[in-house]
Amino acid sequence: MANNLSYAHDKKLSFSVPPFPPFNSFAEHQKCTGVGVIAIQEVTKNLKIKLELANYPYARILLSLKTGELDLALIFKNSTIANDVEYIGPLSLSKVIVLTQNNTKIKDYDELYKLESIAVIRNAQFNEKFDQDNALNKVSVASYEQAIGMLKLKYVDGVIGSRVGLEYALRQQNMDESIITNAYSLGTKEWGLHLAKKSSFIALLPLLTTAVKNTYQKDLIYRLYQQQIKHCLPST
Repeated sequence: MANNLSYAHDKKLSFSVPPFPPFNSFAEHQKCTGVGVIAIQEVTKNLKIKLELANYPYARILLSLKTGELDLALIFKNSTIANDVEYIGPLSLSKVIVLTQNNTKIKDYDELYKLESIAVIRNAQFNEKFDQDNALNKVSVASYEQAIGMLKLKYVDGVIGSRVGLEYALRQQNMDESIITNAYSLGTKEWGLHLAKKSSFIALLPLLTTAVKNTYQKDLIYRLYQQQIKHCLPST
């Protein structure tokens, strides 16, 4: 295997995941590994390479994949960088939901227009129709914790995101996680590896492709989240 990696000159493979808990870490315990990091470790465990987490804001992740400054990212499939990366996926799927205030229940897509504002992770893609819908008032945020904090203070009427990210953010804000049961579902979105075409590790593409196929589980990200909540975090 080492011969396959000689071109990389023993340098570390830089990777990013969504730059907020529970994907890059857990706020309660610094030694509790984030679910995105665990997923990357699972995929690469047999490749004999050294990893280095680059904790970049979402917009910088996308830019750095284009320039080759960043080698790899595990994020929701993102079409804006399709020409600059080799996409390897899916590795997992996540439910995409819209959370609203307790007194507001969304039953179909058109009812989203009744919301005065919806918090959205800056530069992330969640659902093709939603992503391209300029009639909705979207408020850019840096993290799910920020988005849920704004929902709690009624600065926004809704928040879109992955179930796992929003569930953890509700936990961070000490809010009732049961409001997820009233969330509006926008289907699922796939997680995948985005390997920069300008990366010095580009020759890993066949090995990473095989590793992703072997590691794939529909609920991998959510299962890892539940595992960390149960076994890594202090009981509350």
